[in-house]
Amino acid sequence: MTFHADGRVGAQGASGWNAPSPASWMEDALHAASRTHFGAPCGFIGQGGTIPLMGMLQQGFPQAQMMVCGVLGPKSNAHGPNEFLHVPYGKKLTAAVAQVMAACP
Repeated sequence: MTFHADGRVGAQGASGWNAPSPASWMEDALHAASRTHFGAPCGFIGQGGTIPLMGMLQQGFPQAQMMVCGVLGPKSNAHGPNEFLHVPYGKKLTAAVAQVMAACP
C-alpha cells in the first residue's frame, strides 16, 4: 500500500517470485521430513502473494535450494487480532526443517 500526503491510498506493484523446481535430493528430503513429522508427503502450493526477499535471495544465490514455510497450525487465525502460534505444530515444523537441513549434501 502507498499512503499519499493528501490521504489517498494506492496500490503499488511488487515483483513476485516463482520458485524453481527443487533438486532431486531436496525433494526427497522434503518428502522424508514431512512423512516423519506430519505423516504425509510434502505439499507444494503457489499463491498470489509476494515475499520480496525470496527474489533477492534467488538472484544472489541462484544455485541455492529454497524452502519457504510457515507456522500456520490449526486455528492460528493468521493476521487476525487473536493470531497465535500453535506450539505443537511449530515444534513439528522446526524438527522437519532441521531434518531437511541435515540432508543437505
